[in-house]
Amino acid sequence: MCDYMCYSTCEIKSSIATTKATFNKKMALFTSTLDLKLRKKLVKCYIWSIALYGAETWTLRAVDQKHLESFEM
Repeated sequence: MCDYMCYSTCEIKSSIATTKATFNKKMALFTSTLDLKLRKKLVKCYIWSIALYGAETWTLRAVDQKHLESFEM
């Protein structure tokens, strides 16, 4: 369990791990022959909503911001 000082960092890492697992489960959908615009919309709706759930409560430090930026790529 995370202590108070690293709560946001732990929550961000957990969110990224959950999002990666979800993306891997749906990999066939995102690499299918669907239109590229539709696949982008699916990623934005399906994946980013999982990744950023609760983000308005996170206290971002520089290291947390780097985690999110590296995940985005």
